[in-house]
Amino acid sequence: MFSHIHFQTIGVTDYQRALEFYRDTLGFIVERDNPYGDGRWIFLKIPEADTLLHFEKLTAIAPQKTPALILVTKDVDETCGNLEAAGVAIKQGQADAPWNPGTRWAMINDSEGNLVLIQTI
Repeated sequence: MFSHIHFQTIGVTDYQRALEFYRDTLGFIVERDNPYGDGRWIFLKIPEADTLLHFEKLTAIAPQKTPALILVTKDVDETCGNLEAAGVAIKQGQADAPWNPGTRWAMINDSEGNLVLIQTI
């Protein structure tokens, strides 16, 4: 019936700071960045992936108990090492997932305070 999710929206309080974090720190590619009303219409993508990440301007990001975004990597430990080298704190994990044997996971906060889960599949 469906082929994939086109995009996922996450809240940001500062478009430019979020853009720089996802582009420069996480390696996303800017698919488009256009004026849109009083804000910007920004879509980013992971190289060679179909799904886009979209920013929605918010005045504040509420603390979260569940991730706003889940990213897949082949090696969680290597990815966490690269993120730490770029100044990103690992919030939780670098552990085996009790919910799915064979899965490793970690969590970070993005530049806006969104909780991001990084995991293998």
